[in-house]
Amino acid sequence: MLKGLTWQTLKANYSLVPLFSVVALGVVMAAGHSVRSLIYSSDVKCNRRNQDRPWETQVNDDGSFNRAKYLHLNDYTKMKKSEYEPDLEK
Repeated sequence: MLKGLTWQTLKANYSLVPLFSVVALGVVMAAGHSVRSLIYSSDVKCNRRNQDRPWETQVNDDGSFNRAKYLHLNDYTKMKKSEYEPDLEK
């Protein structure tokens, strides 16, 4: 076994404990983020039952698309105009 990877050598070289702790924390966070993205993200779908048309799961019953997680589309035609905004239709 490599030096520093057993409990006895880790006790002797206690300065390696923060290094192993940070690396272990990074591995756990990377794995956790991957699992979270697979479960909650609308960009990734893991559907083994219906792989024929995965794009149909993104459409609501009324035909509109589901809003992506980080994308918010504003309809600027319905927003109230500011008094300082120039009139561009002339």
